[in-house]
Amino acid sequence: MTDKTNEGGRGTSKKLVLTALVLGLVGIIAGVGTWSAFTATTANAGNSFTSGSVILTDDDLGVAMLSLTNAKPADTDSSCINVTYTGTLPATVRMYGTTSGTGLDPYLNVTVTRGTIAVPAFDTCAGFVADLTNYTGAGAGVVYDGTLAAFPDSYAAGIVDPTSGSPESWTNPESHAYRITVTVADDDLAQGKNTTQTFTWEARNS
Repeated sequence: MTDKTNEGGRGTSKKLVLTALVLGLVGIIAGVGTWSAFTATTANAGNSFTSGSVILTDDDLGVAMLSLTNAKPADTDSSCINVTYTGTLPATVRMYGTTSGTGLDPYLNVTVTRGTIAVPAFDTCAGFVADLTNYTGAGAGVVYDGTLAAFPDSYAAGIVDPTSGSPESWTNPESHAYRITVTVADDDLAQGKNTTQTFTWEARNS
């Protein structure tokens, strides 16, 4: 008499073994298929990137250019400074300032004239030649003529360096001399006051 129970068990075992073999073969085939794909690449090497520069300097060596002490009406001081651009990017230059003190600035008249000096020497205006262009209607080379109080105090409001009435794009190398003259107004209200001023030239690439 045949033991059908055992036959059923052996049949189940055979099915499990066959199933495992089939799954194993599928896994091997899948693995072989993954690593057998065709491939190709191409590349572009050696790419490089550099940034430009905006560099503006002057020849003051950290020394103030103007000074009036115990001044009276009509007292004046004049000085020249050379500003040089050596950046790699074209830039627009503006001039503005920072003022502090006890209120003398409305009584100081300031004239800024742009020009050239053949052999620049800070604080001296020997050899200064004003630009021929009458930029503001105040005379050859004059870029500002007004009180120190009205002198612009930010880049946004600053005096745009002009050429023939239009902003100039400074490029390397480029230099301009500026003669700044300060005169005390004839006004009794100017007595007993003081002020200090920083003149700033700022370049921004255009």
